[in-house]
Amino acid sequence: MSAVSGSLLTYVDTPVVVGDPDGRVAYVNPAFEKGFSVRLENVVGQPLANLFDGGARESVLGSVAEACQQGETVRFRIRQDGTGFGATASPIVAADSRVGVVVLFVELAAADERSLAVCRQMIECLDDLDRLLDEMLQQTSEPRSERHRVVIEDGAYALARARKWSGELLGLIAGKSDGTAPRDRFDPVAILRDAVAQARPEFDEAGLSLELVVPAQLPALRGDSGCLERALSLLMRIHRLGADSASTVTIAARVTGHGDEAAVVISVVGGGELDGNTPAADVFAPVRELVEKIGGEVQVSDAPLGGRTTAIRLHAA
Repeated sequence: MSAVSGSLLTYVDTPVVVGDPDGRVAYVNPAFEKGFSVRLENVVGQPLANLFDGGARESVLGSVAEACQQGETVRFRIRQDGTGFGATASPIVAADSRVGVVVLFVELAAADERSLAVCRQMIECLDDLDRLLDEMLQQTSEPRSERHRVVIEDGAYALARARKWSGELLGLIAGKSDGTAPRDRFDPVAILRDAVAQARPEFDEAGLSLELVVPAQLPALRGDSGCLERALSLLMRIHRLGADSASTVTIAARVTGHGDEAAVVISVVGGGELDGNTPAADVFAPVRELVEKIGGEVQVSDAPLGGRTTAIRLHAA
């Protein structure tokens, strides 16, 4: 590792640090010495953490650990001594097959720094809007009309989507993605818990019980998590409307199949009868459209004793 470092990285004009498999400094090039005010002979053998301060230390150590564990290049950004850097951490294999890392730092232009600041301000504004919406809902004492409720739910959904994509944009600007595709894997358990928590006040107000039955872990799913969030919200609304007082609607999830055939099945069971004037195909059409966007399918069945069941089947990532 040191031979390669001395012969090649010495001539790189951007700061470079090489870490050994034990997380210690194996080499820094002259550009790193100048940019980070250190000397090679003073830092070799020291922990990588000693080269950085505060938040920069946490970003570097987290990204280095991710690169070594996943065996993939990780991009991130730091600020050290008032200067912003875009960084790339790449794993390297030492002679004993253990994994070390090479981290390259490129100084950021002022425009990049401004873009990061603007994006963070956008996210803060979205957080403020979310709090205001929650406060408005809590202060509404009179029963809300169906249209009023739908409008607020749609607004909350749009706000969640705006926050999601603002977060993606921040990740791209901050160098946590290569810009080729968003990170689209998500945890269905977290989505289910959040969806039920948001819907429970409406069920309580209607005198209904809403239960969630899921394992501690489920396989990750691929696609836009917002589509599943919206589909679950619509389904719970459909199952809630017309339900008898004191009845129960249950949300359950399980895994079917193995290997490439593994899938997550989410079931919504119970609730009221559909409006006889509206075809079932029309009622569930928005749900089907959302689920199909993430490669899933929807099945609806009615049983004399078990009530209505809507099942969403999604391929595991």
